[in-house]
Amino acid sequence: MTFILESDVRARAHRRAKSSGQTPQDVLTDLAAVRRPRFDIFLSQTTRDAEIVLGVYDLLVEQGYSVFCDWIAAPEVSRSQVSPANAAFVRGAMMICDTLLFLDTEQADQSLWMCWELGWFDGNKGHVAILPVLADKTLQYRSREFLGLYPYIEVDEKGQLFLRRPVVVGPTGITILEAPNQRSFQGWRSADASEFRPRVMGAWREPTSQY
Repeated sequence: MTFILESDVRARAHRRAKSSGQTPQDVLTDLAAVRRPRFDIFLSQTTRDAEIVLGVYDLLVEQGYSVFCDWIAAPEVSRSQVSPANAAFVRGAMMICDTLLFLDTEQADQSLWMCWELGWFDGNKGHVAILPVLADKTLQYRSREFLGLYPYIEVDEKGQLFLRRPVVVGPTGITILEAPNQRSFQGWRSADASEFRPRVMGAWREPTSQY
């Protein structure tokens, strides 16, 4: 198992764009021209990563998945502002998607929308996973903050997607490795959403008053 590398998805994006004589963003716009009643994947990402998004989009579509990318499918909707109308549009898009993949890159933490999308999808639908795209020769994925609560995507030697369960530290500080530790992406999509969702390890105790 290995992680998806930035150089690989950028090379894939370059090949796709070169073959059509377009920019990565133009290719994505053309790909999204066909509207669907439902999508397999809502790809939560930032517009700053157009080239990486194209590479990942191409990878997922090649494996047979339909992918919704909001700023591609609806370029007329401004993503630069947070407003009730924009939120309603994104919420409606997520409603017709079965799973959410959070595209974690160096630019992702600057997005106005991605964390909100992840939280909404987790609370309302459940099938949420992190898709890290790492710099070359990065041996480990060190998820930031609450992203570490969610399963993350790796690929096998044939390029097939697998889900890896995150390591959990229990209330006593002991590392807990739950089983099953991994499963195919398609298998996870077909399973109960609660199987790999964040869970509480040990009893939660209310803080005691100091007064």
